Amino acid sequence: MVFAIIGMANLVAAFSINSFTLALPALEKEFSVGQGTVSWLAMVYSLVPCCTLLFFGRMGELFGYKRQFKRGFLFFGSVCLAAPLLSVNIGALIFFRCLQGLAYSVMISITQAVVGRAFPVSERGRALSVNSVFVSVGLAAGPTLGGLLLTAFSWRALFYFNIPFCLLGFLAARRFLPDDAPVEKGRGQMDLAGAVLLAVAAGSLVIGLDSVVGRGFETAVFPGCMGLCGISLALFIRREMTAPSPLMRLRLFKDRAFCLANAVCLLSYLVQQLTIYLMPYYLIGTLLLKENVSGLIMLAYPALMMIFSPAGGLICDRKGARLPAGAGLVLIFTGCLIMGLRGGTPSLALAMCALILAGAGNGFSVSPINTVIISAAPIEHAGVASGMLATMRNLGQTFGVLSGTLLLAARQPLYGRLTGQNAYLSAQSDAFLFGSLMAVAALVLVWFLPRKKKNHIFKHL
Repeated sequence: MVFAIIGMANLVAAFSINSFTLALPALEKEFSVGQGTVSWLAMVYSLVPCCTLLFFGRMGELFGYKRQFKRGFLFFGSVCLAAPLLSVNIGALIFFRCLQGLAYSVMISITQAVVGRAFPVSERGRALSVNSVFVSVGLAAGPTLGGLLLTAFSWRALFYFNIPFCLLGFLAARRFLPDDAPVEKGRGQMDLAGAVLLAVAAGSLVIGLDSVVGRGFETAVFPGCMGLCGISLALFIRREMTAPSPLMRLRLFKDRAFCLANAVCLLSYLVQQLTIYLMPYYLIGTLLLKENVSGLIMLAYPALMMIFSPAGGLICDRKGARLPAGAGLVLIFTGCLIMGLRGGTPSLALAMCALILAGAGNGFSVSPINTVIISAAPIEHAGVASGMLATMRNLGQTFGVLSGTLLLAARQPLYGRLTGQNAYLSAQSDAFLFGSLMAVAALVLVWFLPRKKKNHIFKHL
């Protein structure tokens, strides 16, 4: 039943990532605004979690995971009910997407910690792999089921779809999740100053990078945001080193496994989102396939991830994380390399091959890396470790979209002698080659992971 509860949380959270991007063209017309304005509907849903996941991970440690799960389901469901009814303009809709991203953080920040505490060490890899399967289901449902809902109804149905799952998740969490005492009851407190500084650092970083896409480096927005990010991050580190109850125990990063696994997590999700972001443009814009056909082809990615995630978790339990994580990253690298070196001739077969390799590779690698992060943290900091994992995932996904957009914009002018479509294909190939380089960087970091498995999270249970 724990799997079902966490599965519903991951389903609604992941479904709301990809499904809403399909509605952006229609919303642009309905509210009579430009593409730059409606793009914030997608951006804020990933930006808000980047700023708040660690905060809510710490909240779970201080006040208990069960209570936070129940409130998260109610919050997400309430936003999905109110948004279609009260969004009379684009500003209101962006506001509700911010609230939806906040509700995402409340639930997803503690999912890994709940799994870690619910299963013994011998089953941890497989348990986390099943959790990855539910994420894949939500991501798969986004472009396919979301397209059907948009065709039959409107963008409002994308919100209403989540409400029954939120209600079922709340009732199931209330009935079946065991009562858990806060791990720092009476000893810890919330580091609000640290949370604000971290939110400013993460938010200014993402906003600064996003500003380059539309305005370039010529305006003061980018250097201003980067400066604010640097100052806020420096103050955050200083704060966390001296605070009596810090938001993040920086000593966790002295653990080589924890530090390296978080870096691998960010890089692997960057490559994953880069692939998901670029592939629809290739299928629809280059191969001229219909949207519904392209959505079905994109199903190959999450389908393969669902198939191979249990295998990755099983190998992790028996052999450690390095073997399945390394094998998965090799597959991811190969898929990006195929698309990067495909030449000027469009090919559906190559696109399918790349999606299959990327899906299988992420299936192998995601749960072992998650296992390393959760296992490297002491039990009293499982919530922060879970929040850190989710933060790295969201930052990776955000950087994947931003890097793809930046590379397309920057590389196309360099192919000026080519016609428009050929210039775009060449720039897209460069973006995929960048993804393959990031996969190689992650693979190198995996090689330096410790061979010996750790068991911090269960040693006191």
